[in-house]
Amino acid sequence: MWFPKHVVILATLPALSLGMKRRSTTDSFNLFAYGSSFGGLPLFYANGYAYIGEPNEANSTDAAVVSFTANGNGVWTGAPNATNVTATAPSWSNVTIYVPATGSDDTRIGFLSENDTATSDELVSGFRLYGSTATLIGGDGNLETLWYSLQVSKRVHALYWNDTTSGQAPVILRNKPASNPPN
Repeated sequence: MWFPKHVVILATLPALSLGMKRRSTTDSFNLFAYGSSFGGLPLFYANGYAYIGEPNEANSTDAAVVSFTANGNGVWTGAPNATNVTATAPSWSNVTIYVPATGSDDTRIGFLSENDTATSDELVSGFRLYGSTATLIGGDGNLETLWYSLQVSKRVHALYWNDTTSGQAPVILRNKPASNPPN
């Protein structure tokens, strides 16, 4: 009779899962920008602001790709990506990304150091990945993707929130790199 043998095998399956670990929710991730003229440029930190492109092309000794960790409140904390650090290690770590609040004079996206406190003009919570796309949960509960970029030098674009007044172009930020390296 084959039935009891199969029952025994099926009965042991739950025990096999006891040795498995649940995937950590604190996995780190990088963000990559996709726009009409480029695809898959990494987000990096330079002088307290968020940029996309090549950190070694930025005019900053502290420029480095950011590796993010999300917490339960939608706060994204960043540290230099250890695999993309130049010869001189950046002096920053544990920075929190922020977007400017509606009505803020400065629409640049930036980072707060661990010793800084956000002002009413700096939104630091509500960040979420919707699939692989970086979003912000707005005050009305809707997902917002109001990321814009402005080229400031060769292969370096400053990142803005909801601003096109200087010719900024819309971009999508995703946690997936391009399948082919950007050129």
